[in-house]
Amino acid sequence: MLASAGAITRRALLATLVAVLGLSTVAAAATSTLDELVALNQRAWSGEPELLAETYAPEGVHTATFYDRTNEYVGPDQIAAVTGSGGGPDMIGPRIDIRLDEGDWRWASFVSLGGGSACLWHAVDGQIVRHDCMVPEMSYQNRPAASVTTDPDTLAAIAELDARLLGAWGRESSLEALETVYAPDAVHTARYLNTTRTYTGPAEIAHVALLGSSIEPIGDLVAFEAPPGELAWAGVGTVAGGAVCLYHAVDGLVTRHDCLLPIRG
Repeated sequence: MLASAGAITRRALLATLVAVLGLSTVAAAATSTLDELVALNQRAWSGEPELLAETYAPEGVHTATFYDRTNEYVGPDQIAAVTGSGGGPDMIGPRIDIRLDEGDWRWASFVSLGGGSACLWHAVDGQIVRHDCMVPEMSYQNRPAASVTTDPDTLAAIAELDARLLGAWGRESSLEALETVYAPDAVHTARYLNTTRTYTGPAEIAHVALLGSSIEPIGDLVAFEAPPGELAWAGVGTVAGGAVCLYHAVDGLVTRHDCLLPIRG
């Protein structure tokens, strides 16, 4: 999607000033690399909302999906209303690049909100067209912010459970395998661009888990801090060209498995 004529004119004028006066500014090169776009957008969310018109396409969409609802904001003006007065959400964990084709960038990132949230991003020609986030709480809650953990025992437990969970998905698996990794009342949600689908319990989850191919990971897992006896983590997989999922487990069984998919359902 292309920027407005006004935005293009602003950029042309700014580029001319930079060339003539020898100025240095992040905004002038914002669309040249993903690193620069991410840095500029972090500034926009951290007290410089006027930069949102540079980082988001005029019709760019930001969504926040909670356990009970999805909030949608279209265009820089609406998105500015939820950036706050400064500070912005704390970025935690690595950025995971999914696809960086010329003029078409997709990536995942993680923030401290709600005990550890995950976002999928899509930028075209240097501007964000989709910014979809999964926040692991009800919309009326305000869970403490999270950070990533490097505790080796926690990382080992997450890696073992995640491997078993991924192995339980796919046409070669079974309901019995799903029952070894999901709690009886576990909830799995799939948030598409236009709808959210919910499955409760291993038998319902089997309706989608046993239909397709096994899931291949993209990048490393991101492990969040969690209370004793609980595990919380996120991962990016090959489903739908690159989806991100948040996981929560209690006593070794997955209780929540919430995913963002960059396709319509």
